[in-house]
Amino acid sequence: MRPNITITIPIPYMPLEEYCRVTGMTIGCARDMVRDGRLPIKPKADKSRGLVEVNMAALTVRALSECNIALQA
Repeated sequence: MRPNITITIPIPYMPLEEYCRVTGMTIGCARDMVRDGRLPIKPKADKSRGLVEVNMAALTVRALSECNIALQA
């Protein structure tokens, strides 16, 4: 029998600047990663220069899918 593990994502979306502070990544590197799709962000209704928020839920699912485990959402 496989054990069940519950993973809670306390902050589903994090402002890009906060993400950089937490990870130690430069804002320039993070913006490049957003631009080329390596860092998922919350979709915007319009393409304005509003707040960019990193999709932490998508990053967590991506990291877990790279492990050899079965996922259920």
